[in-house]
Amino acid sequence: MKATALSDQKSSFLIYFWEHFPVSLNITCAASLTFCLVLLSVSLGSAASAEAAFLRVPDDYVEIQQGLNAAQKGDTVRVAEGVFYENVSMKDGVILEGGWNKDFSHRDPAAFVSTIDGIKNGGWVVFGANNAVLDGFTIINGSLSDQGGATSGAGIHCRLTSPIIRNNIIRNNEPGGIYCKESAATIENNRIYENEKAGIYAERGSDLKIYGNTIRDNKMSGIGTGDLPASKLDVRNNRIHHNLIAGINLISATGTFYNNIIYENARAGIRCNLMPVEIINNTITANYRAGIMGVDPSLTPLIKNNIISHNQKSGIKLAAKGYAYNLLYANNLESESYPEFIWSVRRQFSGYEDEESYLTQHNIIADPLYVDATAHDFHLRPVSPGIDAGDSAALFNDKYFGPSMGAEVNDLGAYGGPFAVSETGRMNHSPQANPGASQTVYIEDEVSLDASGSADPDGDTLFFFWGILSKPPNSVAALSDENSATTSFIADMPGEFTVQLRVRDRFGAVSDPQTVTIIARENRPPTAKIGAIRKKINLGDVVTLPLYDSGDADGDTLTYKWELTYKPIASRTSLAGSTSLNPTLAVDAPGCYTLQLTVNDGTIDSIPDSAHFCTDYQAQFGIRDVPGQYPTIQTAIDSSFDGDIIIVQKGIYKENVIVDRVVNLIGVDWPVIDGGTTKGSGEALHIFYVGEDAGQVQGFVITGGGTAPLGHGIRIWNSSPEIFNNKIMRNGYVGVGIHGKERLTRETRIHDNFIFENMVGVGNGLGCGGQIYRNYIYDNRIAGVGAKGLSSPIISGNKIYGNFTGVGSRGVAFPHIDQNNIYDNVFGISINQVRPLEPFEPRQVQITGNFVSRNQQGGIFVSSLNSNPIVVSENTVDSNNHESAELERGGGIIIGYPQHPRPDTLAENNFLSNNKNYNQQNYSLSGLTSIVEPERPAGYTP
Repeated sequence: MKATALSDQKSSFLIYFWEHFPVSLNITCAASLTFCLVLLSVSLGSAASAEAAFLRVPDDYVEIQQGLNAAQKGDTVRVAEGVFYENVSMKDGVILEGGWNKDFSHRDPAAFVSTIDGIKNGGWVVFGANNAVLDGFTIINGSLSDQGGATSGAGIHCRLTSPIIRNNIIRNNEPGGIYCKESAATIENNRIYENEKAGIYAERGSDLKIYGNTIRDNKMSGIGTGDLPASKLDVRNNRIHHNLIAGINLISATGTFYNNIIYENARAGIRCNLMPVEIINNTITANYRAGIMGVDPSLTPLIKNNIISHNQKSGIKLAAKGYAYNLLYANNLESESYPEFIWSVRRQFSGYEDEESYLTQHNIIADPLYVDATAHDFHLRPVSPGIDAGDSAALFNDKYFGPSMGAEVNDLGAYGGPFAVSETGRMNHSPQANPGASQTVYIEDEVSLDASGSADPDGDTLFFFWGILSKPPNSVAALSDENSATTSFIADMPGEFTVQLRVRDRFGAVSDPQTVTIIARENRPPTAKIGAIRKKINLGDVVTLPLYDSGDADGDTLTYKWELTYKPIASRTSLAGSTSLNPTLAVDAPGCYTLQLTVNDGTIDSIPDSAHFCTDYQAQFGIRDVPGQYPTIQTAIDSSFDGDIIIVQKGIYKENVIVDRVVNLIGVDWPVIDGGTTKGSGEALHIFYVGEDAGQVQGFVITGGGTAPLGHGIRIWNSSPEIFNNKIMRNGYVGVGIHGKERLTRETRIHDNFIFENMVGVGNGLGCGGQIYRNYIYDNRIAGVGAKGLSSPIISGNKIYGNFTGVGSRGVAFPHIDQNNIYDNVFGISINQVRPLEPFEPRQVQITGNFVSRNQQGGIFVSSLNSNPIVVSENTVDSNNHESAELERGGGIIIGYPQHPRPDTLAENNFLSNNKNYNQQNYSLSGLTSIVEPERPAGYTP
């Protein structure tokens, strides 16, 4: 059969010979044609024996093994489409190539499927060989069998061999897809799926290169390892997903793991035991346990430049070692992550980090902003915080753009770094220039221009090119910098300036030019400023309104227009001399009066200035009316005396109210105090330094507190008000916050309110006391009630539901959590503290008499890292953990994690029932979990 293949080559060679050799040689050969043919045939035969041959199956050989047996080192056995029921032993140095069509004129393994099916004989389907290549086959139906006196199997079986296995489909084999023992194989660009155990399994010191494969839906790990000595794996650019144990399970292996996408595996993304391993620039997401898990907490891997998100347990489960420059987000059943809160941070890092410690190694907690995670497209959007966020050392720099974005600094995840796969076929889109909005200025003003609104659809770094297209005659204006994102010039002449901006990306694509117009005016507008109005004004006074420093920069003559924009409902007064410098106003009713002044220079009006004054009087019955007597809540407070009642009528009051005296605020028909939801630490209502006898707040909708961690709907500072019958909702961060010394806040009463859709419903900090009872606290995104900072709140009789954590404690705090109904949260109660740097006196945390039910993951969780004695008793804990069903940190009561608890942590006399997996878990000194059987009172029904 091999001779047939060679004869075809000889015929081709003769044709070539006659067409290309010199004419004189042809004539000589013609004289003795027979001799020439014999000579050429012998010569060709000698040459062919030293060259690689191509053997064809089934044309030259019926079976693949027959072709391999006939092949020599360097030969290629080509296999046509079809099913071959064989067990094939590869041959050293021989290429076995599937995917040819019937006449061997074209190769496409997807269209012309060459299948090696081991179903008839059992055992392995293909046995490896040194320096052999298996390329373009479908390998199926390997099974366990006694072959050569040993039990073996797998789709491809490698023992003491070093094959190259590439471009194959390896599926439905038992026990695994590829098995390597004491072998050095290169496994690249295969699809390995639906095998009975691991997709790839290595043991006994194997040395594997695993590049660019899709490894999915195997019934154990995608990549697994077994017996010592430890194998060494180099795993790059694979997609590993939906395997029924870990994506990568390193029981006995070390190695490097770069630029893999590992998602939705039934346990950890990567589980490692022996070290060292390098886990760099991977995207590890949505696995059903930890993203990366270390079995031995004393060992330290190198975990760097990864994105680890949406894993159902921790992002990284290690003892606070070995990880840096990673982005973690929404792990441990969080829908989002809030790095300001310890229970959120600890969920990402398996209990070992707090709000600041994770930052010391440049880790990030933020949404990675995948292009489309639901479609498993884990490329980063151009605004992702993972762009240019990795280690800035040159060895980690991005190499290919795309898939990398931004500058050369490492992009986190599988699409960044030097080993990301180039996507040169990606279309490069032109950037868009944005020079900012047009401006009106005045001569000699410095005009600032900002191109930061420019963008590149592909996220590439931009280069800027500014130029002044036109300017008024005689102007010598010049840009301060023509190639920076920001630039400026002096408008030295009146008239119109036109500035152009172009931007260019790293590939040379240039935006369309965009222009911005700046009008420089010669006449500056005048300014209006009302002077200080005397403070003590009584009913019946005539007030002269003062002008303060109103003028015109150009020296023009001014005219004045005064208006009375607000007066009490009972007032009938009006301004006298409304166009004069100093008009007068007769005060005929108690309350506030608001004035407005506008000046004109003959061409243009000023910006109006406003001021108000209020009468100084003792209100009848101490009652002041908003808006009947006062235009704002704040003006009423500023005019009041201690003990006054401020009645606020229905309406929306867009203000930030400061209460610095003892007053009672009473809303009628649910007036809204809207603080504006500023990007900072603002409050809608701030009650501060009023002391133990602060007044009441009732009947309001309070919203619009700031978005920073100190942003509040109501912020209470060293005061003890009574806050009741309010709707405290949709504040940027905290709904109600109590802060300050315990003796000044312990009489604070927060009760009978609806507190919902904030980040934190009620927050307690800075040593405060306070009582929080009979509230409905629900749908807050981080916690219903939180305690930190040595606070000692009493939390009693509330309904707390639909929050991430019902009641949570971080830092050091001493809450008493008693008689609450806590249900339908992710965690019902979470005591997750950390010891402060300064000394403190431990105090007992009490969790007693609560009904804790239907919480998604855990009913009551008590971390091992707490600083105080804790008592958990007389609670009814029922039907928790039914959604997540996690073995760790899941169940009714979880005591101690990630280590054993303090010895003075007591959980006793609780009524436990129907919690999935465990009613109670106690972590012991050995780190194991002991199971406590349910305790039910006689006749108890949940």
